[in-house]
Amino acid sequence: MGIVEIKSIKNLSGNIEISLGVNISLQNSTLYIKARKEESCSLRFSPHGSSNREVNFHIPAASLSITNIYYDVYLEYVNKNDEIIQERIKNTSRWKRLAVNLLSLKHQRVQHADKEYLITEYFAVGGYLSLQVRESDKYDSYKYKLREFMACILFPFVYWYYKDSKLIYEKFSNYARDNSFYYFAYVQKNVENNKLFYVITKNSPDLRNLEAYKKNVVYFMSIKHILLILTSKYFIASESKGHAYAWRHNQSIARYFLNRKPFVFLQHGVLGLKQVDRTFFANNRLNHADLFITSSEIEKHIVLDFLGYEDKNVAVTGLARWDNFQRVPKEKKIFVMPTWRVKLELLSDAEFLESDFYRSYCNLLHSDRIKEILHKSGYQLHFMLHPKFVRFEKYFISDDENIVIVHQSEVPIDRELKTSELVITDYSSITWDALYYDCPALLFQFDQKEYLETQGSYLDFNTDLSDIIIKDSQALLDRIATFVRHTDTVNLSSLQQKYFGYTDKDNSKRINESIDRWEKSYQFKPMYRKHFTRSKR
Repeated sequence: MGIVEIKSIKNLSGNIEISLGVNISLQNSTLYIKARKEESCSLRFSPHGSSNREVNFHIPAASLSITNIYYDVYLEYVNKNDEIIQERIKNTSRWKRLAVNLLSLKHQRVQHADKEYLITEYFAVGGYLSLQVRESDKYDSYKYKLREFMACILFPFVYWYYKDSKLIYEKFSNYARDNSFYYFAYVQKNVENNKLFYVITKNSPDLRNLEAYKKNVVYFMSIKHILLILTSKYFIASESKGHAYAWRHNQSIARYFLNRKPFVFLQHGVLGLKQVDRTFFANNRLNHADLFITSSEIEKHIVLDFLGYEDKNVAVTGLARWDNFQRVPKEKKIFVMPTWRVKLELLSDAEFLESDFYRSYCNLLHSDRIKEILHKSGYQLHFMLHPKFVRFEKYFISDDENIVIVHQSEVPIDRELKTSELVITDYSSITWDALYYDCPALLFQFDQKEYLETQGSYLDFNTDLSDIIIKDSQALLDRIATFVRHTDTVNLSSLQQKYFGYTDKDNSKRINESIDRWEKSYQFKPMYRKHFTRSKR
């Protein structure tokens, strides 16, 4: 048992004030605020006041960097053997932790440039104290807190009606174009009296795709949506659980329920080129998948060997969106879409413009040689950024008629992939979609060494896919030039046989059968029983 106990946490006058009770006399104590991703953002604070068995610290809210989202809190001190000890601060009272995580409404607000950020304290898995820095948004208003309150009031009256419901959604609950949508559409057409509800924002560009299924559509952050989070049996999604609720809003009753419900992960793409973070690891108590959908035996073994799942929790079915594969006329077009980078996601605009990523793709778009290749061959080049880089789209421009900057809000990726003759990406899972759609792909990996150090891959780039990996821009231009002359080919059939378990149009059917088998074997436990069973320990 630790020597530190949290006595109080207060938000006052721009400071987070933490009072700690200690059961030994401390020397040279320091509060260590450890940034989870960037150590350079970590901070240390000396005591603001102390007594024999209590020490107090003030954390100026404005001192926390907005480029780091999560911080963990430690007490550093020198023990009687003159050793420096770091002890992570935790609260042993489950009820006090719940009070902070579910009911705390007072946060620190700080201004950076023209944006407002919220700094909230919360207790992570294990009862450890953490801090979160996030940009304020419309879901912080009391209107949405009132909706959640109303949903909680209605909960006991409608629970028995909705208790067998399931919620399904995509990225930020703003789209209906990926695996979740195609699986949802399959269920609506083939399963009578189903209680599968699709969550989507009212202003989504994809609402028209759901017109035929209106009675099973729920608007994001409506009272019914929050009510279904509380009552539903489990969640199904092509993204992580957090996309079913306001993004990074960790302190609420709905989020508490969401974190503790079973989860079927349809996946957004195919694992292989990019290692995933610990969000989907089997030992992640809040975000692991109870059923993990894959596309091949190779991918299944990645999930078993690297993510730690058991065989019973993984199904090889293929992706639901591939059921929609219809051969359409190809256009004389090259589609370029790089994936995001962990280290670039939180950069300022000025810092992004100095990155190798920006320079590499900017140079490609403005290259005289690519313009010449396109004009002589009659090809067009379409360039699209990953959704996480949407705020940087304004910096990618072209005045050439054969180079078009396309946006995901306007053009579905699926359409670009199916109608292109060549796809150029880097570490993105659209590689697998392109190959599935009989479209050759090239992987432009100018930063391969750095990427492997910071992100990692499940494949060996020296042996797997080495024929389509390109590491410098001149070599990329050479491959494009030979491709448009029809003198460069990719062995699609051998790649398809190796990386795809199925190439028919029955993926959604197999997914539904896998979910049915999993649901029959899974031991569901009502939330109230989970809660009170644990509280007796």
